[in-house]
Amino acid sequence: MSAADPPQSSFSRARRWIIMLNTALAVGAALALLVMTNYLAGGYFKRYFWSRDAGFELSARTLGVLRNLTNDVSVTIFFQPNGDNREVYLLTKALLTEYQDANPRHIHVKGLDYTRLAGEAKELLSKHSLSGLKEKDFVLFESSGHHRIEYAGKLADYDFSDLLARRSKYVRRSGYRGEMLFTADIYAVSNPEALKAYFLYGHGENDPGDPKEEDTRENPTGYSKLAAILKDEVDCDWDRLSLAGTNPVPADCQLLIIAGPGGGRFLPRELEKISAYLKQGGRLLALLTTDCGLEPALADWGVRLGRWTVVDQDKQNLLPDGRSFLAWTLPHPITGPLYSEKIPIFMVRPRPVFKTEAQSKVPGAPDVRLLVATSPEGIDENKHVMEYPLLAAVEQGELQGVHTSRGGGTRIVVGGDSYFLDNQVIDACVGNHYFAGLALNWLLDRPTLLLSGLGPQPIQEYSINMTRGQERAVQWLFLCGLPGAVLALGGLVWLRRRN
Repeated sequence: MSAADPPQSSFSRARRWIIMLNTALAVGAALALLVMTNYLAGGYFKRYFWSRDAGFELSARTLGVLRNLTNDVSVTIFFQPNGDNREVYLLTKALLTEYQDANPRHIHVKGLDYTRLAGEAKELLSKHSLSGLKEKDFVLFESSGHHRIEYAGKLADYDFSDLLARRSKYVRRSGYRGEMLFTADIYAVSNPEALKAYFLYGHGENDPGDPKEEDTRENPTGYSKLAAILKDEVDCDWDRLSLAGTNPVPADCQLLIIAGPGGGRFLPRELEKISAYLKQGGRLLALLTTDCGLEPALADWGVRLGRWTVVDQDKQNLLPDGRSFLAWTLPHPITGPLYSEKIPIFMVRPRPVFKTEAQSKVPGAPDVRLLVATSPEGIDENKHVMEYPLLAAVEQGELQGVHTSRGGGTRIVVGGDSYFLDNQVIDACVGNHYFAGLALNWLLDRPTLLLSGLGPQPIQEYSINMTRGQERAVQWLFLCGLPGAVLALGGLVWLRRRN
């Protein structure tokens, strides 16, 4: 072929069209596979946590609640993202994203920054009568006309030990309660249930305040904080009750609370009403710091309270005042989360609570299990040293042929200390607040899936301790060593290319 001859095409026109068609079909097929893969992944995905310390891997209990949801639950993160609670906001947002990913059909999460969306924020506050709140940041759960609120201050636990010991000015965040609270809230709003508890009064009991209004009085020995846990965390209404005169235990009473009676003994007719209530499947929280006359009625259910108070001599548990100490939980559906996380309970010279062995051997007798105990170095006022049980749980299912008007079996939690749940102490130790919520849930027979495996999630912090010389070495490494290494490598590459 001479230079004057025209160039010839490598492919015919038909061949080129076939190649273009094959290319278009291949691209179309790839796009179709991509779309189908994304569609399948959106509804049938599996997520894996590669890190052993994955912060927000939902527990099996939470996943069980989410899988069984049939109602839509709207979750509003009402926070100022860059405000004082920024760290809590970030933890909450990340955790609730996991909830939504676990059930995107029924869990709908949105953030509402009230500093940027003032109109929408005002509308939400007005809708739920939340104007004038002391605490602005919260998480709101809504479903079928029911709602629950978790305030930012309740979502995290703080360790003040270093601050109190003047070792540091830093208050360490020790735990995050998000999953424990959010799972209970989602279950409560999607499965509403009318619950009612009564605080007994008339014998010098700890005062829960007025059930119709928030208690703002300074009452260290009051029980308004426990009443708030009952209302806000357990979703149970409450009222006060006197058994004087002809008043019986109300038919709607699903939990009777007797907290620290110390101003008089129970009369025989009052004991008869309490005993009849328990035989009808009643639930009782009895915290008896002093002898009040209720002890014989409790003995019928397999528990006996000691006459003398005890303290723990173990130096690791005993606090400086010589009266207070840290008691440790035992395995039980109530204390399971505390036991697994090794979280103690702060107690103030309680009376011990013993099982009545003879009673427990009777066929059909109530099942008595211990919840909390001292170390083996517990000692009473008579200098007897042993491991003293401090709290006990009693349970008896419905007996065959015996009808109970309330349905279900009897449940009782007995303790020889009412101080550990009063306003002054209940939040002094993380375990006290958790124990209160777990015990109330168990007594009211809330679903067991909310009681096992859901405890405060510890926040792990890692620190690197270096001498001043080591700090200087690290500073020089980052300021000179690493940049110098990059420059040297770049110089070598330049020299190689130049040669």
